[in-house]
Amino acid sequence: MSLDQRSQITRRGHTAVFAVLQVAITVGIFSFLVAQWGMNPFMDAFRLLPLWIFPAAMLLGGVGVLTQALRWRVIARHHQISVGVGPAVARCWQAAFLNGVLPGGLAGDALRAADDSSDAEVKAGGSALRRAFAAMAAERLMGTAVAFIAAGLALLVLAPFVGLAALGVATVAVVVAWRWLKPLSRGDLLQVVLLSAAGWAAFATLFALTILAVTPSIPLAWAPGLAAVAIAGMSVPLGFGGWGPREAAAAWVFSLAGVAPHLGVTASISYGLLALASTLPGAIILALRVMPRLERARMVRHQRDGGDPGADPRRRDPIEPAF
Repeated sequence: MSLDQRSQITRRGHTAVFAVLQVAITVGIFSFLVAQWGMNPFMDAFRLLPLWIFPAAMLLGGVGVLTQALRWRVIARHHQISVGVGPAVARCWQAAFLNGVLPGGLAGDALRAADDSSDAEVKAGGSALRRAFAAMAAERLMGTAVAFIAAGLALLVLAPFVGLAALGVATVAVVVAWRWLKPLSRGDLLQVVLLSAAGWAAFATLFALTILAVTPSIPLAWAPGLAAVAIAGMSVPLGFGGWGPREAAAAWVFSLAGVAPHLGVTASISYGLLALASTLPGAIILALRVMPRLERARMVRHQRDGGDPGADPRRRDPIEPAF
């Protein structure tokens, strides 16, 4: 076995272990929440959602995907990667769906980056794949930075030390992303920041609407701050598709604000359902993109096995006896 094969097996092993750990963390958090407040917060999350909020979720989720796609295009352009608006939106919607149903919340973005490259060598010695992952990482880190800045500002009064820690996380995210943002002009940097803020605002608005819909006793003025902290919790890649840390953060910040924490769990689960519903166009896009590739792979495999390129690979000749 070559060194490359061993390293590949090791990476796959680490990925599998991390995925199992993320699922375990999510199960552990939900087990704790059920032990604390029973199943009522979970049942209320389904029962209390009004029908009118689903179109709002689709609209706001679409706005969030659009701003992410535009932000990604700006950064990718400076890494010699050109992506049209339509393909960028399609890939971001597909990534959002995969992030919502797979552990870690990053698998869809990894596919988005890998799907965007051809591994062509560039003058600097790097590959298109490396540039694609750099653009994706910078885009995600900017979104994370905005989420933690908003949470930090919301917590400065209620929990100053936690608020400062959140601002520190945002600073680290910007510092890490800066190595990939340096090629951008000031105008493009401003555009990336504004698009990041607009995307966060779309998701925060959806969370605030969810809070008002399922927990109407909470004052309207409190909803944005509560939403900001929960969204920051969702940005921590330790749960399954964002589930787990978001509910824990929501329960904590609700109790911090003097509201029953189980209401935070209810609002967070309701938001998770709406967010997942808003990514369903990504499932359709994924199916439309994968099926032709599977068909091509099947044809290539058939030809490689010695089949007639023009024949139907599903047709099998009868097996002749050996005697």
